[in-house]
Amino acid sequence: MSEPPVPIPSGSVPLGTAVWSSGAAARWTRARSAPWARPLWSAAALLITVVWASAATPDRPCGGAAPCGADWLGMTETALSAGLLYWLVRLPELALTAAPVLAVIVARVELPGSGPVAVVANSCVLVALAFGWAAACARVAARHRQRGRPERAAGVRHSLPQPAVRLRRGIIPVTAGLVLVGVAVFAVVQGLDGVRADQHHADRAARITGTVVGRGEESVRVRTDDGRRLTVNASFPEDHRVGGVVTVLEDGRWRRLAAEPYDAIGWQLFTLAAGLPGSSMLLTGLLGRRRAAALRRAPAPVLRVLERLDDDGRIWIHAGDDRAARSPVLVGRFTADRTYAGEPGAEQGDDEADEEEPLVVDTRLREAVMFGSPHEGGELVLATTGRDGRPVVIRTTAPSGCPAPARGRRSPPRRRQPPPRPWAHRSRPRRPASPRPCPRPCPRRNILCAGDRALWHARAASP
Repeated sequence: MSEPPVPIPSGSVPLGTAVWSSGAAARWTRARSAPWARPLWSAAALLITVVWASAATPDRPCGGAAPCGADWLGMTETALSAGLLYWLVRLPELALTAAPVLAVIVARVELPGSGPVAVVANSCVLVALAFGWAAACARVAARHRQRGRPERAAGVRHSLPQPAVRLRRGIIPVTAGLVLVGVAVFAVVQGLDGVRADQHHADRAARITGTVVGRGEESVRVRTDDGRRLTVNASFPEDHRVGGVVTVLEDGRWRRLAAEPYDAIGWQLFTLAAGLPGSSMLLTGLLGRRRAAALRRAPAPVLRVLERLDDDGRIWIHAGDDRAARSPVLVGRFTADRTYAGEPGAEQGDDEADEEEPLVVDTRLREAVMFGSPHEGGELVLATTGRDGRPVVIRTTAPSGCPAPARGRRSPPRRRQPPPRPWAHRSRPRRPASPRPCPRPCPRRNILCAGDRALWHARAASP
């Protein structure tokens, strides 16, 4: 027989709050996207086809008729291909825009003039992009369906409790994203400046014809028509055969091959390294901040649910009448403000105590009030209780999600009574809640664990 959930004080339950029944929660779960729209399939299809297309498309040799140089369109194509692998999984909103743009570039740049194998490979890339775009559309549509069902089940709306009014969501990813995007913009400016400087020299340079007499690792040796011997830097010396004729541009001490304009590949790689994570972090932070602000701006739907904290710091949310905790509906990471964790003004003392004694996590099932419309990637606020029974308001620190279908009918690990220990007489008496120490205590001043620390303090405050 399972123990009853820890009750929530009546004062923490807004007037008219309905219970989220198991039937309503099951209908909400069925509103999720179809299995074919899982991001793993679309990301894997895009990765395989892009690798195949890259291997099947031969590199075009540099020549006077088709000189090499900074390929900004190719950089954009690479950036979109790499970014979509992440955006299809975590940011379907951005994938809806990026996939059509990449498809247009592939159709206009890669398909014309390609061999039969390259045409088939790039056509498969277009099919993978269409599949990923359709999957992203299905996921976004499922979010809209899931948002509407709890709103109809709730019937009433209420403002958030006061401890959750302060908005801090997304500050770190937005700040880091802005810095990285700024670095990427700087790299683009530097690359374009190098291209302009090279073009300025090329416009003033004299054109000298010569014969290739030798090649180095990054240079070619040329004998000009007037008998001079020049060593000219070359990015692709293998494209210039010995005995072939090349054109050298010379402007004072500056010279280069006419077939190889300035290549900003270094700045382009720098742009990709900073721009891809920067844009992803910036958009993730802005979306999270926007959703959190929308949750706080107007009264939100409220429902009575059950929640349980597991040993990994995640909160599993169940229907309000699922007292056996058999079917978790949502899972996410939450945090509570330190001032509402039952230990006001004791931050330094808590840190010192944490170094001497591990935090204790209470994994009992608890009644709670959920504020917001749950959906994949949504923001939620829970009004629940701490170990001492006092009200605690916790908020999401990352987008919430649905349990995997294979786990959808199972509860998170339940607590079991350990066997008697020979040293039990030396340990502290067991508490009725049968708490368990957290297997991964957070080190002092570790900002990555700050959210989990606050939640652990809310649940593990010593009476």
